[in-house]
Amino acid sequence: MEKRMSHDSEQRTASDVTVSELLKAVKGFLMDSALPALSGRDQFNARVAANVLGIIEREQQLGPELTALDAAAAQQWLPGEAEPSTAPQQLSRALAAREINTDSHFFDYLKKRQLLVAAINNPRYASRKVAEEKWRDES
Repeated sequence: MEKRMSHDSEQRTASDVTVSELLKAVKGFLMDSALPALSGRDQFNARVAANVLGIIEREQQLGPELTALDAAAAQQWLPGEAEPSTAPQQLSRALAAREINTDSHFFDYLKKRQLLVAAINNPRYASRKVAEEKWRDES
């Protein structure tokens, strides 16, 4: 049975260790112990695996905020027909079909969503920082 994270407390495993702690431990092992002992393709793959663990950890932290943002957008622009798990895809289809009025509120949603997705996938992405500063000034 899958546990859901709340914004108030971090998801814990059956042994009372947080998911974040487990991810950090495995990532630490990969980066501190395995990576220096490897070379070539194996070293590259270990680095990719460590990066994937970072994405999973950030998804655990920021995913609920992204889900809430998408749910609110679906309620606003797809009233009554939105399925929460596929809200972004439904919004994309409605936008492509020109069923959504692309006003400043919709663009604000897209900006917030993009910043969250970038924060999950690669928080050090240079363009994310530039966009964050620019969009903050526009608000």
